[in-house]
Amino acid sequence: MESVGSKGCLEMWTEENAKLVAELKNISTNTAKWTDILRQNFVYFIKLLEKIQGLPPTVPSIPLELTVLYNAIVLNISLSDVVCNDDSLLLKGFTRGLEAYGKHFDERGILKLWEMTFRSISDPPFIQTVDQLIYLQCLLWLSRNQLEDVEVVLHMLRERSSSVSGVNIQHDDLWQCIKTGNLLKDSSGSHLLLVQSLSTLGKLMYTCATFLRGFHKVEQGHYPEAIDILQPAAEGLCSKRILAEIYTLIGYSSVQMGRPQTGLQYFRWALQADIQCFPALYHAAMVYRQLEIVEAELEALNHLSVLLESWDQSKDANHVEPQILIQPEQLVRIPSTSHLLTSVNQVYVKHSLARRCLQMGRTEEAAEYYLDLLASFFEGSQKEIFLVADSTVPRIPEIYLEAAVALLQCQRYNDVITICEEISCKMSTLLSEKLTFEIIVNEWLPKDCLERTEIDMVCQSSHSEHLNQSQTHCATKKETLNYILWMATAFLYQAQAFALLRNNKESLTNFSRCVNLLLKVQVVGPSDSGQPNNQIDTLKENIMEIKYLQKLKSLAFVGKGMQLTERGQDREALQNFHLSLQACSDSMEAAYNLVQVLWKLKRKDEAVSFWKKYYSSTKAAAEKVQQARGSQKFPLFLISHLKEVSTSEEEAVSKMVHTHYIHHSKEKSTAEFLRPMSYL
Repeated sequence: MESVGSKGCLEMWTEENAKLVAELKNISTNTAKWTDILRQNFVYFIKLLEKIQGLPPTVPSIPLELTVLYNAIVLNISLSDVVCNDDSLLLKGFTRGLEAYGKHFDERGILKLWEMTFRSISDPPFIQTVDQLIYLQCLLWLSRNQLEDVEVVLHMLRERSSSVSGVNIQHDDLWQCIKTGNLLKDSSGSHLLLVQSLSTLGKLMYTCATFLRGFHKVEQGHYPEAIDILQPAAEGLCSKRILAEIYTLIGYSSVQMGRPQTGLQYFRWALQADIQCFPALYHAAMVYRQLEIVEAELEALNHLSVLLESWDQSKDANHVEPQILIQPEQLVRIPSTSHLLTSVNQVYVKHSLARRCLQMGRTEEAAEYYLDLLASFFEGSQKEIFLVADSTVPRIPEIYLEAAVALLQCQRYNDVITICEEISCKMSTLLSEKLTFEIIVNEWLPKDCLERTEIDMVCQSSHSEHLNQSQTHCATKKETLNYILWMATAFLYQAQAFALLRNNKESLTNFSRCVNLLLKVQVVGPSDSGQPNNQIDTLKENIMEIKYLQKLKSLAFVGKGMQLTERGQDREALQNFHLSLQACSDSMEAAYNLVQVLWKLKRKDEAVSFWKKYYSSTKAAAEKVQQARGSQKFPLFLISHLKEVSTSEEEAVSKMVHTHYIHHSKEKSTAEFLRPMSYL
């Protein structure tokens, strides 16, 4: 009687499973309520599973139970944005299967239970349903980047297939066996229906696993191997997004191998596959930059910026094909730290576009892009926007200063004043009222770090117990120094803008503010050192922020001197030009203006003597200075926008000094030394 009742339940449950599967297969995926239907059927499968598991497991019932479990898990994955890490349902299915055959076990790992199953049970219907769950487990492992566990399973499947069939497939490629279905095949004629066939899961597993393997090879810099792995993956079961990302990775690898045109072709194919593949468009822009095709680079960046603004992820249809319940992108998880395929930051794209236009001299476009970028900073609640920025872009105050540069160059002086006022006001709230800000050489340049060039490195203490404290102290000092540099630069550009507006008084005021702020920074040598000046010089040569400081001082003194010259205060101007040269001895602007003022004051012999000394020292050290300038890489915003000395002006001064020297010196043999290049 009990067996008849059990048989009736099995038939009823089998029919219910078949009915649910048939309903899903007969409904188009384009149906508006497709997701609701999936969710509803998932609930039905779970309820059916609960009915079956309400009874002790038996040999006749366990294949149906594991089939229903398979269908429920497939629908659960299909409905999930993030694949669940919980394997408890699968584990419970395995343990009930072993219980049905009277097997005892101590292991709780799925792989161990699976091995035990194949060693002790040979019932084909049961083995077939266990294989279905193993495929699902492999998909779950793929979603967690656990490729090693998947490969272990594939090896075991290959060994079992070889022993059962008698055909040696040991030398076949593991992943190719999955793709072709040589390891697991759909059970023909089975009355236990699946919502997703094993062959489809195999193709999905092949695509996702191959994608991840290729991605890891790209990250490791093994580009030829990555291309060999990824190219077959493009022929697999791919959604639009995965296909586009495969092409992007192949394109990136080609570029790294010195084949930019091939890379561009793959980026085009990526965009043809999915117009929303932003990484492909960004990498294409970087290739155009490498090839110095400016128009194409700016067009790509601009198009990327527009797409990012209009992108609506909810409307992004991305299905592989009808009836494929699990999408590849649900299983492929790219680390957010990767720069290869993660979402392109909109702020970074806008900044790249603005900065590139500025570098290419397209100041009107640069100014508009910068203003648009600054406006975007104030959308939403961003209280600390002046201090917090994405790691891929400069600090926010630096972007403001770059915007000021662009506005200066396109003669929008009032906008420059407004932007710089905003920076100086914000920075003033962050700086203390102390009269000086000391940089102590012992703290910034320890004896065991004299040869290092980065602040983050020089801040390390040789004593491990004080390491964190030392780093924190130096980081705080560095940040304070940044505030000073940003605020001083804002004063500098305000002064330049007022100068160009012919407002001499306000210009002088802001140049003085800049100078006074910079003079607060005092580099202090150790009191117990016999040669403090040597260490101070080493600090100034190796710490980039100190170089910025010196450059700003030079620019501020030159600008102030020029404004004083316009007011007829030549002696005061002369003093400022001397101070500028003390800050940066290679400043041509300071040297040029100093000679002009000396000439104006009838101190021509002094002018000749200075120019001779300056010209000889700069000429002798020209190659060294050029190398130093190339390695300094000052930030884009640190540029002088007052009148720069042209080659013709420099030669005119040399000619003037040379003529005077010829007429007033009997030592004509040294005149060759002073001639400009065109006179040699």
